Amino acid sequence: MKSWAQLVADTVRMGGVLVFIKDQAPQDLDQWLSPLNQSFAMKIPFVIRSKADLDKGRYQTGAHDLIFFFAGQESVLKDLNANVQGQRVWIGQSGVHAAHLDYVWQDTDLAAWTKFWTALAPQFDSLIENWASEEMDHAPCLFLDRDDVVVKNVPYNKDPEQVVLIPEVVELIRQAHEKGYWVALVTNQSGIGRGRISWAEYKGVHQRMLKLLAAQGAWIDECVWASYIENEGVQAGRVFAGLRKPRAGMFQLVKEKLKIDMGKSLMVGDSATDLIAAYSAGVGSCYLFHSEKLEQEKKSLEDFRTSHPDFKYQAISAASDISFGRL
Repeated sequence: MKSWAQLVADTVRMGGVLVFIKDQAPQDLDQWLSPLNQSFAMKIPFVIRSKADLDKGRYQTGAHDLIFFFAGQESVLKDLNANVQGQRVWIGQSGVHAAHLDYVWQDTDLAAWTKFWTALAPQFDSLIENWASEEMDHAPCLFLDRDDVVVKNVPYNKDPEQVVLIPEVVELIRQAHEKGYWVALVTNQSGIGRGRISWAEYKGVHQRMLKLLAAQGAWIDECVWASYIENEGVQAGRVFAGLRKPRAGMFQLVKEKLKIDMGKSLMVGDSATDLIAAYSAGVGSCYLFHSEKLEQEKKSLEDFRTSHPDFKYQAISAASDISFGRL
């Protein structure tokens, strides 16, 4: 296993936090946390949560987090098993079922713990800066908008029977996979955020699209949707603003998960916001797909280019006009 120092550095580098559970924790928990404050001044983020916080969904851990448990918290760990994401670290000799744990930090008392964090502080920045993965950026991706690109647009569609694929894009998806590309769907779906479409209705339409693609030997490797639309009345409409195009959030999620070479990737969309988001995320080639609003979208893109002169795109009338390489 990697060193504890590198594990902590990797966690922080990937956006994770250190999580401590206060239920049945050591009475001197504040002393265990003191080195994080004294040596790092929150450079390493950590939080203290209760079991009830996690049980009731008031707080959620993430896949990159490190969650620490101490002797005496066996029942807490067991009870939270279904509700805690992230990597679980047991401090001391483990008496807990191994399936509940990822790491065991043995022979660690308060003195050894304090010594570790004190020694880590001067080398921490270099560990972060040297962070790398040989698997990063290993393959390009074909990014696609959904409506009027993969399927014919039906505003706020909630009926799976109205899903109709655009045949030429089905062929494009097959070609992308043949050439070793990932294929990802990145789609604004404000109908969810507006309360016009329920999650169950969106699921039905989405799965119908996937079923029709599969019947023609095509598939999408990753699908991301953005429901944000500045709607305080619906939860889905007031969170994750950074995902909604023209922000680059959906592309960044795909890049992180699939380890995308963005410079060699392509975006096919029917709107200016599709291409602007792709450009902002570093996608190398942007194509504006033909639609009824083509001229309007071209004008928006030309306006955008006045302040971003290195932005390039190609308006196409057919998917066969797309080249799997940079413009």
